[in-house]
Amino acid sequence: MPTLPARPTTPSTARPSRKRCAEALLLLCAATLALAPRAASADEYDTLRTKWQTRLTGGTAIDTADPDIAQAVAMIAANAQVHWNAMDKGAGRTYLWSDLASATTSSHVTNSYGRLHAMALAWSTKGSSLQGNAALAADIVAGLDWLYARRYNENVTYYDNWWDWHIGTPHSLTNTMTLMYDRLSATQRAAWLQAIDKFVPNPAVRLKPDGTALTTETGANLLDKALAVIVRGVLGKSSAKIIQGRDAISPGLLYVTQGDGFYVDGSFIQHGNIAYTGSYGPAMIDDMSKLLYLLTGSTWAFTDPNVANAYDWAIDAFAPLIHDGAMMDAVRGRGIARQYSTDHTAGRSVVTALVRLAQAGATSWPQQSAAINAAVKGWMARDTTFGASYLSATPTAVAGVYSPLPVYEMTLMKALAADPDVPAAPEPAGVRVFASMDRVMQRGPGFAASLSLFSNRIAAFEYGNGENLAGWWTGMGMLALYDADQARYLDGYWPTVDKLRLPGTTTDRSGSGTPVAWKSYPNTRNWVGGAQLGDLYAAVGMDFATSGVTGSALTGRKSWFMFGDRIVAVGAGIASTGGAAVETIVENSKLNADGSNALTVNGVAQPATPGSGAALGAVRWAHLAGNVPGADVAWYFPDAPTVNSLRETRTATWRTMYSGASTASVSNHFHSLALPHGANPTAGTYAYVILPGRSAAQAAAYAAAPAVTILERSATATAVRDTALGLVGAHFWTDASKTVNVDGAPYVTSNRKAAVLTKEADNVLQVAVADPTQANTGTITVEIARAAGAAIATSPGVTVNQLKPTIRLTVDVRAAAGKSFHASFSVLRTKTLRPVADATLRDGSYGATNYGGTATVVVKNDGVGYARQALARFDLSSIDGTIGAATLKLAPRFVGQASAMTHNVLQVADAWSETGVTWNTRPADIATLGTWTVPAINSYATLDVTSAAAAALAGGKRLSVRVEAAAYYGANGWVEYSSRENGTAPLPALVVDYY
Repeated sequence: MPTLPARPTTPSTARPSRKRCAEALLLLCAATLALAPRAASADEYDTLRTKWQTRLTGGTAIDTADPDIAQAVAMIAANAQVHWNAMDKGAGRTYLWSDLASATTSSHVTNSYGRLHAMALAWSTKGSSLQGNAALAADIVAGLDWLYARRYNENVTYYDNWWDWHIGTPHSLTNTMTLMYDRLSATQRAAWLQAIDKFVPNPAVRLKPDGTALTTETGANLLDKALAVIVRGVLGKSSAKIIQGRDAISPGLLYVTQGDGFYVDGSFIQHGNIAYTGSYGPAMIDDMSKLLYLLTGSTWAFTDPNVANAYDWAIDAFAPLIHDGAMMDAVRGRGIARQYSTDHTAGRSVVTALVRLAQAGATSWPQQSAAINAAVKGWMARDTTFGASYLSATPTAVAGVYSPLPVYEMTLMKALAADPDVPAAPEPAGVRVFASMDRVMQRGPGFAASLSLFSNRIAAFEYGNGENLAGWWTGMGMLALYDADQARYLDGYWPTVDKLRLPGTTTDRSGSGTPVAWKSYPNTRNWVGGAQLGDLYAAVGMDFATSGVTGSALTGRKSWFMFGDRIVAVGAGIASTGGAAVETIVENSKLNADGSNALTVNGVAQPATPGSGAALGAVRWAHLAGNVPGADVAWYFPDAPTVNSLRETRTATWRTMYSGASTASVSNHFHSLALPHGANPTAGTYAYVILPGRSAAQAAAYAAAPAVTILERSATATAVRDTALGLVGAHFWTDASKTVNVDGAPYVTSNRKAAVLTKEADNVLQVAVADPTQANTGTITVEIARAAGAAIATSPGVTVNQLKPTIRLTVDVRAAAGKSFHASFSVLRTKTLRPVADATLRDGSYGATNYGGTATVVVKNDGVGYARQALARFDLSSIDGTIGAATLKLAPRFVGQASAMTHNVLQVADAWSETGVTWNTRPADIATLGTWTVPAINSYATLDVTSAAAAALAGGKRLSVRVEAAAYYGANGWVEYSSRENGTAPLPALVVDYY
């Protein structure tokens, strides 16, 4: 995918923006940034603590007259008041809050510290109605004392969820200590930090409850713990702790090849095999931005050069998965089960981290920071889901409590939005195959699509902490569209959608009961992934079996060809023995408030009332009106199949998604289209083309003249062609040589399992090849039935074996992790030239006789008066390029004897005419071009004459040849070849391939 637009600046030439130099932000920057390293001094810890406090509260420079900031500050105070009012302040209390009273549920510890932090934030924030409130401060400190004495101290053995003890509580506690620092005694600070040291003595190691090492921390967990230890070091004025936390993150900065972390293709994995860019990934980028903010310019500034990778993560891992501010649900895992966490709130959490990251990197990484700022500004401008202001507060899971953006980040974002020197980047077009996490993203005009797959490497979903109770099918081929309807996945979409019939999936509706917490639910097959051609197109497939997820016997091979503004979905080999009806879900869309979106099928309006449904026969195209302008979607069905249409109203609760969620009912209207495969299919297939943003008229027009052709749906290959784009995509499912035909002739062959995508345009052939299995320890050989003049470019690992008569290349895919390999070629155009003149020459008494204009030309080696030779001329002036190959082709019409005969071909001078040339005036020989054995009647004899043709094109643009018998073959050793005057094929030809 194209990288985000960046301003080409350098640290010496970057021009500071006028807005960025506004007084408020200057004060903010002065309070937070100190870029020149210096030696540690006694008060440098206090400087860092003040810097951290500024990030938590916004500092003294915030503009409380700004309505957005004023609203945020008021919300901070209101939330704190809710917690303060509900707090048990009695001397004999057994809890701080009645709903957090458990001594065996670890989240009650974290949430208690979290509420004290919210109260401390209100006490510390400029303009808060509770700022400096002595009674509030006393209750906060007393609450901290109570929790230390009874819940979180160095003598407690941790229980329940390790995260609360190692990450959740340390973060809330250190933040609260930062805010309340001057109200705490040295004894209190030392004791509470000692408790943190008990549970996080080393951020790189996770401890068991008995204090022994359990595992090495990775990914977001590692950075979370490192940040907690660094802030603990600042509060305790411990250089050793700051260094320990800083240096612990180095492994987390490296790209990984397995397990948790970022991969070079932009994938992010947490919990071993879950795509989590949108859930744990934000914690990674948030932590990195905070760490850079805090330590840059200090004695403990980062020296690890891999810190720069964080800026690549922003552009390669996060930006492609955000559309109009929404973080795609395909990478949010359990996050989709959280009532107050949506794709847009998740996106905004990333945006706030990216703004901070760009600020921290403005000097050291100016181009990446500029690109980040441009992307963020575009998302902020386009995201309308937060109402009148992108900075509006959103509700949290706590009743009556709303979560505003942090005031510090809000100030940065407002300055960015007002900065005329930063462009708002539009949504870029293109595709990304995240092979290491089985996710694919496509962007076209006005839309984006995410594809969630699973393999033996990546699980279908994750269930844990009571979250994601019904996630069975969310990773088994779910295709989600994003367009102008930014609320498509909001307003209770996830609890109300039929999660056994998600769009894109081929389903038997299996998946019931409560999943096993933290169990892996993988595919049992490994052919999952695809080939990405440049940044614009992809051919993606999934060989799947549901036995490892839902336990059913359903299997199949699904393909998606992502071709610009359309997606071609093709299925083959769909089989099941479970007795349940199997169907492929084309779409399952949340409708408008009254469920009245118009559905048009083959030009006929369908009923638009909830509860209506029908089996629609011979469907060529369908169109569903969107909830807002720009959200229409249409489909083309090449097979004209029966399509099941269903319009329904669905009611559910968030409790169906998360065991601790609300039991209040939520209702939505939905419409689905499905392709039925029946019960116990054995070789089911399907094909449809998704046309996002099309009107009904445009859908009808496309169906009348479709550009897409399904080339094959078999047990060995799935392939499609798009003539408008010059694309052919093919999935080879087996490790055996297989050829896919185009127009009835062989086109592309692979000898191993592979995804292959080609594009031909403007005399250039581009090829992408990938090993989706990620298990091939050798090579893939691909042959394409096109001739090339030259290889333009090849990826490392690609060997071009031949250019003509076909292109053959070998790709070394060992340890390639599913990545795509590329090659491009100058394609040879082919032109067949007929002779512009030909004649027979005969010696002896016939030496002065012209034999031009006859239906055949004769060749024979014999005595005087009986010898004959053939002469032909070809005009090359119509060749407007460089010759890559030229082949002379003559076909015998009559042969005097059956025994093998050899003929020589010579280039001769061009000074002759068809009606005047004779044996006696025959042109002089120039060079011998080669020989051929006379073939059977009406079969071509061929000879490569490339060099001679190229030389002729560079000269007089005419090539003359003479054909003679190599020896005397007896009285019947004659051959008559077709001449240009012969009315019956095969005719003589010079076939020229050129570019």
